[in-house]
Amino acid sequence: MARFYVDSMDIWKQRLLLPLLPGIVSYPFARKLLLAFSRPIDRRDAYLAAMRLEVVWLGADYLKKNFVHYGAEEIDRNEPYVMTSIHFGQWGMYPASLYQQYGISSQMVMTGRNHPHGSPITYFWERFGHNRQHLSGHPGRLSTESFFSHVQQLRSGISQIVILDVREHGLPQKELGLRFMGGDYYLPKTVVLLAKRARCKILPYLGYYDVEEKRHKVYWFEPIAPDGSDREILQLILDRYEPLFSQHPEFYFNVLESHRNAF
Repeated sequence: MARFYVDSMDIWKQRLLLPLLPGIVSYPFARKLLLAFSRPIDRRDAYLAAMRLEVVWLGADYLKKNFVHYGAEEIDRNEPYVMTSIHFGQWGMYPASLYQQYGISSQMVMTGRNHPHGSPITYFWERFGHNRQHLSGHPGRLSTESFFSHVQQLRSGISQIVILDVREHGLPQKELGLRFMGGDYYLPKTVVLLAKRARCKILPYLGYYDVEEKRHKVYWFEPIAPDGSDREILQLILDRYEPLFSQHPEFYFNVLESHRNAF
């Protein structure tokens, strides 16, 4: 296992050192140094270490220059969506990059059950993660706000970003059994329930970091109308993801939460 993650550094080191990095070194070079230092045992370990490090660079300019989007031209700018991904690549910042490049805004529904206040991990993700959610066009909002407040945001025309494979406080917890990558896969119904309540479509997306090209590739799939059973809709989303996922499974962050067995 990679032994060094930037989100485990002492808070005072994070405050002093991490904000300086983007001004003195490129992310690809910093990534190369980190992986040489941490010696990950496999490609997924390399992703886990590098993904955390890259968060420090994820400002507006970086999101414009280092992400390429496929399918963005087909997104209806006048229609609100429940945008959804699994924890894959830099899942939370792909909609922010979409806004920075195409002007298609959205709002992240962030975790309401984070690590203990005052811990290095909490400081890191609040400082470099949550505080940047406005880059998607709207400040992030917590999952612990009323479920119907998320529905109301959709009805008012603001797309909501809800990560598919997480059990967030304040959101519906009931799971459905599905099939993915040849095995059992379990997801809560949140995304489907939001879309049905708000009468809007679901917009699945998935992205990963191409090491050779030194940029993220983000794929926006065909929107899905919330017609049919909850299980059918969730399975259709997973079917969209599977071809790309199968090519790059090491970029999956959330193995333990959605799978009973890791890939």
